[in-house]
Amino acid sequence: MELAQLRALRELRDRGSIAAVAVAFRVTPSAVSQQLAGLQRSVGVPLTRLEGRRTVLTDAGTALADAAVAVESALIDAANSITEFHDDAAAPVSVSAFSSAALALFPGLLAAQIPGRPHLVLQDEDVTQSDFARLAPDIDLVIAQRLVGSADWPEQLAVTPLLTEPLDVAFRVGHRLDTLGPVTATELRNLAWIGTHDDFPLGDAIRTIGAAGGAEPIVAHRVNDFAVAAAMIAASDHLALLPRHTSAAYRSPAIRLRPLAEGIAVARRVDVLARPDTMHRRGVRAVLDTLRALSSELVTAPRRTAPTGLVPAPEPATAPGPGTGPLAPPGPLAGQVPRTTTSYRGGVTVSPPFRADIVGSFLRPTAVKQARAQHEMGALDAAALRAVEDEAIGELIAKEADAGLRLATDGEFRRAWWHYDFFGMLDGVQVVDADHGIQFTGINTKNQVLRVDGKVAFPADHPMLRHFAYLRDHVPAGVMPKMSIPSPTVMHFRLDPDAVTTGLYAEHEDMFDDLAAAYRDAVRAFYDAGCRYLQFDDTAWAYLCSQAELDKAAARGIRVDGLAERYAKLINDSLAGKPDDLVVTTHVCRGNFRSTWIASGGYEPVAEPLLAGTDYDGYFLEYDTERAGDFEPLRHLPRGDKTVVLGLLTSKDGALEDPGLVKARIDEAARFAPLDQLALSTQCGFASTEDGNVLTEQQQWAKVREVVAIAADVWR
Repeated sequence: MELAQLRALRELRDRGSIAAVAVAFRVTPSAVSQQLAGLQRSVGVPLTRLEGRRTVLTDAGTALADAAVAVESALIDAANSITEFHDDAAAPVSVSAFSSAALALFPGLLAAQIPGRPHLVLQDEDVTQSDFARLAPDIDLVIAQRLVGSADWPEQLAVTPLLTEPLDVAFRVGHRLDTLGPVTATELRNLAWIGTHDDFPLGDAIRTIGAAGGAEPIVAHRVNDFAVAAAMIAASDHLALLPRHTSAAYRSPAIRLRPLAEGIAVARRVDVLARPDTMHRRGVRAVLDTLRALSSELVTAPRRTAPTGLVPAPEPATAPGPGTGPLAPPGPLAGQVPRTTTSYRGGVTVSPPFRADIVGSFLRPTAVKQARAQHEMGALDAAALRAVEDEAIGELIAKEADAGLRLATDGEFRRAWWHYDFFGMLDGVQVVDADHGIQFTGINTKNQVLRVDGKVAFPADHPMLRHFAYLRDHVPAGVMPKMSIPSPTVMHFRLDPDAVTTGLYAEHEDMFDDLAAAYRDAVRAFYDAGCRYLQFDDTAWAYLCSQAELDKAAARGIRVDGLAERYAKLINDSLAGKPDDLVVTTHVCRGNFRSTWIASGGYEPVAEPLLAGTDYDGYFLEYDTERAGDFEPLRHLPRGDKTVVLGLLTSKDGALEDPGLVKARIDEAARFAPLDQLALSTQCGFASTEDGNVLTEQQQWAKVREVVAIAADVWR
């Protein structure tokens, strides 16, 4: 088996024909066929077959072609390790982009001081969506676009998100749409559009808007060039869709923009496509990092004609902002902004919690599970495990944006537990093996418990700060990264009677002051790292609603009388000094392990101290089964900025809920709390531990998309 043979097989997979491979290699088709025949003889199984007159790969051929990528990547890494001690030549890096992205990014790319000074080879490529992937074999970095919700990019490509960019309605000054606020479907009826050609990435956008409004749109002209469309808009009463961030050069004072209302909003994904082995070249990675930085700047840059109805990005605060250490976010973040809007990396959005939100965890991909198992056996080092997790998290972020979410989490892919990992990384706390775990309905977790053997404190190098920094640096502009950590109450409630082995704390509650101080340090550290959306996951409040769990707690030596009020004080002490532009929510969970549960009971016993007595900005409450009781406890939610996120769709199984019933339950909840203080999510995450719940990834994403669709319909 030779490298040239593996490359021929891989190129056949990507280019689709022996003739195309021959052109790329500048050899005859016969020479390519000979390489493939030699490879097939060496492995002893059929690698290709005829499909009509075309030669295509068998399943074995596809698997070997995928392996060839890993082989080439390893060779590149080996070459890099040898040459890193020498001055690298400025190797060429080719980049293609569709027109609006080229205009927005190419000038900055040429002007940037890119490390290593690679030689740039730039070209514009306006092609159909399927053709973007076909450019990757010949171009190092392909800047591509597609509508959010359209088909994913091919799995064999490495995909790096640059932007999730809303499309706004553009019209001339004085047009009847020239008013404030988002554009509704009713306003757009019977108006003529300038659309793009049907087979191009944004061709379906206007049809999507029309379908949402129940009327076929009138497309009078089809123009792919935004500069031409903008000139036509200024001279007529026609409308067009212009991308919010990359079309600044096309806009003039004669044109206005308005965002689309939530139920009909459309957006495009701007991604970089590349072959995985290409990403191992240092010059390519340096150019990609520059593209990501330029894309972020597009969102923060002042607009000559800001879309009407959009809040302009706030100016940087004069007060001290986020930290400047290695975990600090790249570029400026807004300092203190009102709770009505929150800006992350310049992307202004409605403040979280969002109308369609998520708790945080997702099913672990097979690659992550396998890598963690190999790491535990000593067959994979920490750096290799982290690389697998990094790749999986990058793919997850893209899927979250594609599902229509305005936020992204890392899925807790780097954790075994939703809570023990965080606690075990605190000073003075350990996770230790024991003779028991946590009892769920019909099942137990692994036999591990917490031990407190010193002063509880939050270390400045807590690993989850790095976890957040990776998430922060890889979300597309305009998407807010969300971090979840366990609540301080959970640590106290889960301690065994003999869990505290230090003489610092005579009683378990004696550690509350140190625990609150540790959390204040954690809140500040995540804030300084750029976090503006933080969540405390909490099972303790749900257990306080269950007499059975209260009895178990009392048996463990916990003083349960007045515990809700003492927990409220612990939380408020933990949040003391929280910056105004940091949103902190909590998720109240009844247990979520392999689709089982622990606690039952409505929220009434804790509703007042929880909803009115804690300083949280929002509450994720589980309402997927009758075990949660009714909505009447929501009457304790103070009127104002606080939000309750209704967990009406279960994450414990894959069956989709009836949207009509979900909407009816939202209406029922709105009898006790204002509708504008409500939002929607699944009842919990999909994998509170690395085991995950009993459903498929396909069912998981169907749930997320249903949350987004229902929320868009309810809160138009």
